[in-house]
Amino acid sequence: MTIRITEVIDRSPQGITRPFLCRAEDEQQYFVKGRGAGNRALISEWLAGNLGLRLDLPIPPIAKVLIPNELIQFSAREDIPELGAGIGFGSRVVANVDELTYLFIGQIAPRVRARILLFDWWVCNGDRTLTPDGGNPNLLWCHRDQKLHVIDQNLAFEDATMHGFWEEHIFRDSVIEWTADFRDEMSGIMVAAIADLPRLWDQIPESWTEVDSGLSLASVRGLLSRFERDPGTFWKAQ
Repeated sequence: MTIRITEVIDRSPQGITRPFLCRAEDEQQYFVKGRGAGNRALISEWLAGNLGLRLDLPIPPIAKVLIPNELIQFSAREDIPELGAGIGFGSRVVANVDELTYLFIGQIAPRVRARILLFDWWVCNGDRTLTPDGGNPNLLWCHRDQKLHVIDQNLAFEDATMHGFWEEHIFRDSVIEWTADFRDEMSGIMVAAIADLPRLWDQIPESWTEVDSGLSLASVRGLLSRFERDPGTFWKAQ
């Protein structure tokens, strides 16, 4: 399903891709990444976002969004070409949230932290860092209901960026939660998710794959399957 964008409201000042804040035909607001984000980032967001949902992570609803040509053509924004017409990636806006700070890490359930750590290790996402001195957690925290929201998977499947993962990841200490029972449970979920990968790949718009992004179904599957090929290294990598 693709949701049509009806209005470009603003643009986020944060993040490498600085997504556009848009309203859609379902009357929901979305942070939308389009042409300027690059095809690899769009593919990574779609695949990793859906895989994260399979691991029961608190990821806001994601969608492929249609950005009408007339919305771009008649916009007065100078940066509108970075959104571009066509199919983009949308993450639904969550109200009343702030970027997670180091102070509130302890309020997140240990099992949730362990799953997020595993997810990022599995999909090779090294872009979730935070220490007392700062970082880039790509996590949102709602103080009102004390709920966590996981965002920005655009750098997933970048295995070359994982050299500092175990020193820099926000939840690196949660590896203690990776018990034998946890590993068995999560391995079953990951096996099922990999089996579903061809379906997710087929849902990727052709406009995202018409130029080589460096990602393919085979390369993504190979990266994700390393916990099956070499479980000792995968689970003991820290």
